[in-house]
Amino acid sequence: MKKSIVTLGILLSTTSFIFAQEKQPTGTTKNQDTIQSNNKTKDIEEVVIIAYGTQKRGEVTGSVGRVSAESFKDRPISRVDQALTGQIAGVKTRATSGKPGEPLEIRVRGTASISASNSPVYVVDGMVVDDMANVSPDDVQSIEVLKDAASTAMYGSRGSNGVVIVTTKKGMTGKPSFTFSQYYGVQTIEKKLDVMNSSEWIDYATESINKRWVALAPGNSASDSYEVRAKYFNLANTTNYNLANVNYMIDPRWGTNQVANIDWQDAFYRPASIQNYQLSVRGGNKNVKYAISAAYFDQEGLALNTGFNRFNLSAVVDVNISDKWKAGIALRPSYSQSYGAAVDGKDNEAHKMLSMVPIAELSAGLYTNFWKNDRYRWASSSQSPIGVLENTTNNTNEFRLLSSLYMSYDILPSLNLKISGGATNNFNLNNGYTPTFNLVTNIPGQVSIASRRTVNYNRYLGEALLSYKKTFGDHSVNVIAGYSAENYRTTSQYNRNRGFPNDDLKTFNFTQSASVLNSEYTASEWMLVSMFGRVNYDYKKKYMLSASIRRDGSSRFGWNNLWGTFAAFGGAWKIDEEEFLKDSSWLTNLKLRYSWGENGNNSIGDYRAFGTLAGGNYSFGGNLSNGLIPNTIPNPDLTWEKTRSSDFGFELGLFNRIDFTADYYIKKTNDLLLQQPIPYVTGYNIMWKNVGSVQNKGLELDLTTKNLTGAFKWNTSANIAFNNNKVLQLGTDNAPIYTGFSNTTNIIQVGEELNSFYLYEAIGVLSSADIANTGIAKTNGAIAGDVKYKDANGDGIINENDRHIIGSPTPDYYWGFTNTFSYKGFDLSVFFQGQKGGYSYALLGRAIDRPGMGTTTNVMGNWANRWRSDAEPGDGRTPRLDGTTGSLLDTRWLYDATYIQLKNVTLGYNFEQDLVNKLKISNLRVYVSLENVWRKDHYYGGYNPESVQSDGTDYGAYPNAKVYMMGLNFNF
Repeated sequence: MKKSIVTLGILLSTTSFIFAQEKQPTGTTKNQDTIQSNNKTKDIEEVVIIAYGTQKRGEVTGSVGRVSAESFKDRPISRVDQALTGQIAGVKTRATSGKPGEPLEIRVRGTASISASNSPVYVVDGMVVDDMANVSPDDVQSIEVLKDAASTAMYGSRGSNGVVIVTTKKGMTGKPSFTFSQYYGVQTIEKKLDVMNSSEWIDYATESINKRWVALAPGNSASDSYEVRAKYFNLANTTNYNLANVNYMIDPRWGTNQVANIDWQDAFYRPASIQNYQLSVRGGNKNVKYAISAAYFDQEGLALNTGFNRFNLSAVVDVNISDKWKAGIALRPSYSQSYGAAVDGKDNEAHKMLSMVPIAELSAGLYTNFWKNDRYRWASSSQSPIGVLENTTNNTNEFRLLSSLYMSYDILPSLNLKISGGATNNFNLNNGYTPTFNLVTNIPGQVSIASRRTVNYNRYLGEALLSYKKTFGDHSVNVIAGYSAENYRTTSQYNRNRGFPNDDLKTFNFTQSASVLNSEYTASEWMLVSMFGRVNYDYKKKYMLSASIRRDGSSRFGWNNLWGTFAAFGGAWKIDEEEFLKDSSWLTNLKLRYSWGENGNNSIGDYRAFGTLAGGNYSFGGNLSNGLIPNTIPNPDLTWEKTRSSDFGFELGLFNRIDFTADYYIKKTNDLLLQQPIPYVTGYNIMWKNVGSVQNKGLELDLTTKNLTGAFKWNTSANIAFNNNKVLQLGTDNAPIYTGFSNTTNIIQVGEELNSFYLYEAIGVLSSADIANTGIAKTNGAIAGDVKYKDANGDGIINENDRHIIGSPTPDYYWGFTNTFSYKGFDLSVFFQGQKGGYSYALLGRAIDRPGMGTTTNVMGNWANRWRSDAEPGDGRTPRLDGTTGSLLDTRWLYDATYIQLKNVTLGYNFEQDLVNKLKISNLRVYVSLENVWRKDHYYGGYNPESVQSDGTDYGAYPNAKVYMMGLNFNF
């Protein structure tokens, strides 16, 4: 961490140097700058959104980050969450998949829970929602992230992971103002994986086949021709390659134009379009204000026949009924469609594609082992991923409606009552059809599978909020009290059948299928009831205090512990408002903050505290009868997971041109919601309990500077966040929990970071001398060319006891760095982001990068530098192709997740007003934008070091795209 802070210090010093080198303005400009410097309220008077209200920036006692719409208006983002990337210290986003329409993973101040959710709460215009998919990025006015307990405690049961508040654009007084925005772009794959090309694979397969041939019988030689080997197997026809014994015979056509040489990644991924169009109108008068918009977004996937499109509508109307009565309604329907076969993940099409041998019969080409094409004899039985993508139906249509309304009444000038309600209604329909791909041994429809899944999700919220705000001389007080009730209900139905008369319809029709594979219906429901209150006190704009309390009751917990109470308080001292600093023209802000509080987490599945039943069979009179049997053991004491946190904040503003914020926090999560093993004598093996404790400590730094303020303007924004994560307790005996791939790659252990990697440590490749040396630890049956492992416990043998902890997925720090420049009508924005430290475990890489796999699949390109002999040791890391350690999960696939990325570059031009007036519009802007421009990382085994699960493992996520885009905005 010391090195990292030194690095940040250099950054700050460099920025200060640039600022100091600017020539002092003269004449009138100097006077204007002096006036501006004395304006100490410019930034601190900015209004920010907090829980159930607003505050001026200078009055906030908690840690609140803000992103304005201006910072992402020219970026090709499909979802609001993408706007947070690299913008707020302590808020980490990850693109775990590049699949179109997929949400980002958001973590605020680290990972605090093991089994419960670590995602923040999302609030859109005051209404708690599940995600931000209903909101078009063009409708957003600002995004606030509440990070500390003083800010989030008002959301009590869900505030432990932070709160993301989205505020949309509202109506305004005046004539209707129309805004049109549009962009169109082309996407290309950000990075290809290094897999063997055809010549490298031929060399790889030739070595393997020759080894087997030589070992088959005395006198066999690697130089023996195809005809010699055919004679050995009594093959009279040496040109019918379908008769060849592929384990011992090499295809004589290799290296010629008699076979097709294929780069499967080039065929699988394509340049793809991305486009967005939005038209909005805002207007109104003193009594009625409205904001209405319609948006269409369409993104083709990089993988063939995949993509996502969405149509959004938004209508927000606010009405002043009288001097005391106000009302409003917001409707946000959206319809989206995602389509395409499953690409990312274990055994899905990207995995299969990368494993495809880069050679096929000329007659089949890209459609090898598909329809009536036989498979290439020297390849596996995998069917052409191109054919699968082009002919698989997997369409998900989703209709969402986010609706809310409110009624507000001013009981007194300082006392207001607001009643509000809202609903989230989602209907999701997935239709799938996999036709009979193999028509060599089957007829159309014979083994085809059709599926249909419907999910209905309904969420209803009602709230009553009483607020009181009054100023008494130098004293100001703001009090709120509220009550809310929420109900959630989900129903789903899933049917999957196999065998149809043909493949013409490509739809689910259970009456014509040969067999039923699945027929399921599920329903679940839960409720949350809450009471809350907060007091904010301000004395002379110098001393601020806040205190809040919330009591939540959740139906997800045991009858003995339904309720949880969560309190918080915070204080701030505006030092620059003291008499000895108040008139300082150079000091625009100096503030100290402290907050403490507790939040809860109930983000587990429904009915975890209760004993549930499952289907089972009973014997009556020698016959089996269907019935129900106990499935889980109840825990009536299951209760809230609780996070207590403290935050120490420091804010400094200089000359109205430099703003610096630092926050140090400590978060401790107790009563972890966890599935814990229990004695089998109970009749069960696991039970949901409250056990264990996890701690997060961190430092967050934010810096914004106005480096140049003349005709040529240059602003800089930088942030960096450090976080240290540690497990403090796990149940009564602190027994470790094994997680990750097959519960073998990761461990949760007291004293270590969450999901630390628990692996064999590969330290090279065994030579023949190593095999002969009894002093070197080896696996049982090891041979020269096998992976060499560290003898972690020093017992002289490599076995299960030598697995040990090697790093974790948590980075040492992550950062964002943005520079914006403007001159006359031109503006340029350059945005970098990245992280240092942490590890990613490439399970996709391992799937095509381990010894003993054979040669019927392709492998990673590093196998061109494999160990062949003591005289040809290769790169010293890649073992022999027929080694014995392929089943071990080791550090050969563990990669440093450090990366630096040029995330976005945007160049725009605002046309001169004279031209704009001639066109009878109010402004006109054109721009070009490049997204995911460049990345430097160490990740060899996958497409993206960010595309990992919470345990840090990656089984082949959909790759990210580079986007080259042009856009246009104008008002009229």
